[in-house]
Amino acid sequence: MLFPKFRQAVVLILLISLLPVRLPAQPIELPEIGASGAASVTPVEEYETGKAVVRNIRRAGGVLDDPLTHEYINNLGYSLIANSDSSMKNFYFFMVNDSQINAFALPGGFIGINYGLLLASESESELASVMAHEIAHVTQRHHARAYEQGSGSNIPAMAALIAAIILGGKNYEVGEAALATMAATSIQSKLDFTRANEKEADYIGIALLSDSGYNPFSMASFFEKLDKNSRLYGESAPEFLRTHPVSKNRIADARNRARNLPRHPQTDQKNYLLIRSRLRVLASNDKVKTLNYFKNNLAAQNYLDRDAETYGYILSLIQNEQFDQARKLIQSLLKKEPHRIAYLLAQANLETHAGNYKKAEQLFKNSLSLYPGNLPITQNYAQALLKAKNYKQARQILRDYLRTDRSEPILYKLLAEAENKLGHEADAKAARGEYYYLNGQPHQALSQLKGALKTPGLSFYDNARIEGRIQQMHEELALLNEIFSE
Repeated sequence: MLFPKFRQAVVLILLISLLPVRLPAQPIELPEIGASGAASVTPVEEYETGKAVVRNIRRAGGVLDDPLTHEYINNLGYSLIANSDSSMKNFYFFMVNDSQINAFALPGGFIGINYGLLLASESESELASVMAHEIAHVTQRHHARAYEQGSGSNIPAMAALIAAIILGGKNYEVGEAALATMAATSIQSKLDFTRANEKEADYIGIALLSDSGYNPFSMASFFEKLDKNSRLYGESAPEFLRTHPVSKNRIADARNRARNLPRHPQTDQKNYLLIRSRLRVLASNDKVKTLNYFKNNLAAQNYLDRDAETYGYILSLIQNEQFDQARKLIQSLLKKEPHRIAYLLAQANLETHAGNYKKAEQLFKNSLSLYPGNLPITQNYAQALLKAKNYKQARQILRDYLRTDRSEPILYKLLAEAENKLGHEADAKAARGEYYYLNGQPHQALSQLKGALKTPGLSFYDNARIEGRIQQMHEELALLNEIFSE
């Protein structure tokens, strides 16, 4: 079951951060997205802004914490970036915990995709078309150009507008309050500039789509499909169309652009279809209804891919604790594709849910030997080890992974639990500090790290390591304050 809708909470966090309040001894938790009269915005400023917004979206419960989905969306994103002419190659894609159809690009290469958009798409090419469009917003530095266009205007108010556009949904109250802070002429100039950005992102995104081996007509067809469906719902139109306005001319331009690009045969969609089935299970509030959904689809042969539909059915069976039937079906999938990560995880997680911890541990161990350093396997393996009270091994695999990737806060939460159970007070607090920091809670993070320094018997090495991290956090927060408070 997913987190409740978070838009209003995140917008409020963003808006509160824009208030002209100075707290000398307190570092801000979220920067303003620009500074009044700024002549230019550097890539560092964009990156720090985007990173801070993502931390606060996490704080509001807005990032879908599913490592398999996270891995898929990042693999897809980087397969597109690999074919981009831009020198910018450092991106971070995240699945947003929202059923609305939307996607957005934040400054610095942070791109959010609502799970509702993935479920609304009908092919990986359609999903890739939206991601290519958002990538183009970043590579063309549309945020920085928008700030420069707003030179001399109230940039904090512009930041409120950006927050309202990105995170506003059916509840317009907060968005309307943000818009009301700007003069009508100023708003119009920003919207005109946004339309130009959208056209450029379409143009570049379609080329990127084709260069990456996808159908270049997918962008126009997906926009057209959403536009037709939106007419049935009036004000409940997909959020993506409110943030990316679609006209007949825009669809026609996209189609004309695609005609000049090479067409490609349908790419393998198995991972895409598996993730769609997975998200249907994760997004459901009714386990029995979801179980029947997959069961009926399989009986009626109503699916794009039988294996993907069976996979969704297996996940629903596990949720409903029908382990024997799930075990039989997962074996049938593994017989055809014994090394597919989604199936290996389903098999191991089934045994974890069934309480067969020793068997689950062995399955995870075997999978990790096949795919060393894999995030979905590592996270699920650690969770299973913690359930089995095998804290030492959980600590080891988490530490090994975090040496190479320190971006996922859930791993620090798991590490903190393992360290705490092993009686490592300082290490538990240090891990908890990292978790809080990545979740947009810097004050709590610093409190944990300072508490770790007070641990009796702390070694010279650990003391220096923790003090260094505290200093690093202070420097990052001071940099944000300096960049966005000029």
